[in-house]
Amino acid sequence: MKILLIGGTGCISGEIAALAARKSDIELYMLNRGNRPKFTPPGAHCLKADITRPDEVRDAIEGINFDVVADFLSYGVGQLDNALDIFRERCAQFIFISSVAVYRTKSPAEIITEDGTMAGNTLWSYGRNKILCERRLQQERESNGLDYTIVRPAFTYNDLRILHPVGPGHQTHSWTIADRMLKGKPLLMHDDGMALCTVTHASDFAKAFVGLCGNAGAFGEAFHITSDEHFTWNRVAELVGDALGVKPNLCHVPAHDLGFELGGDFGEKLITFSQNAVVDSHKVKTLVPEFVCTTPFTRGIRRTIQFYRDNPEYQIVHAEFDQAMDRIAEKYGHDKTV
Repeated sequence: MKILLIGGTGCISGEIAALAARKSDIELYMLNRGNRPKFTPPGAHCLKADITRPDEVRDAIEGINFDVVADFLSYGVGQLDNALDIFRERCAQFIFISSVAVYRTKSPAEIITEDGTMAGNTLWSYGRNKILCERRLQQERESNGLDYTIVRPAFTYNDLRILHPVGPGHQTHSWTIADRMLKGKPLLMHDDGMALCTVTHASDFAKAFVGLCGNAGAFGEAFHITSDEHFTWNRVAELVGDALGVKPNLCHVPAHDLGFELGGDFGEKLITFSQNAVVDSHKVKTLVPEFVCTTPFTRGIRRTIQFYRDNPEYQIVHAEFDQAMDRIAEKYGHDKTV
């Protein structure tokens, strides 16, 4: 089975690539700009091209058809249309990476399921755009018969991502969170930090994802891929602190105030994060019985911290975001250190 990952070196796609490359029945291709060769697994075919440049991509894939094309990089309908124009005649299955951010729960006690929870989040532009992409794929299937599969991750982490709701880009500056913890500096937390989140290590996510590839039962369907572990955001921070050997100094600020202070889409994002997100992944487990999560967060986050200790060149602090945290914590009357 020939699988092409558009991307392949990100938080989720990197672990998928690593697992797929070890499978004897999979011929793995990765299409990206080649900026992160360290995260390319042995045996993968690397196609160097920028997905935003269609002619460049067509040259790179000339003469190759794929059983599966997985799109990790489309965040809006325009980007998705670009990918579909390139690959609709070159793949048997198109997998689109969406998000549980599409959901609008009706009550704090709701358990999120694919069929029981509305894909109707209008509060966060990221979720809205993913919903529009999902609808675009439905239209594509009706018009052109494309066999697509939608995958909705929740809070997924890997060797580079230190889970925390308020921080800079997790694939480049996630160490900012750890650095603040180690120095005893205030760590911003939305509201009271008691909202629940479902956490999943990317290596476990990869097992279910690979099981959906080429699986006819997945055509035209949407699936969550998550573990069964859920914690409050306060507890996530405590467990990160345990892995670092320190106690986090949390500064609780109303989510809407944090949004105003940080700007961008943070306000929309934090309002979404302030709601419980307990996810039931029974549907994918039924179709992919080999999907068994074996990395609990207590062990997975220690693996993440150990990666940073073994690879100090990735311990990069986002200075601007770090200063913003100091400013906001001081404004809301929090002690600078513990």
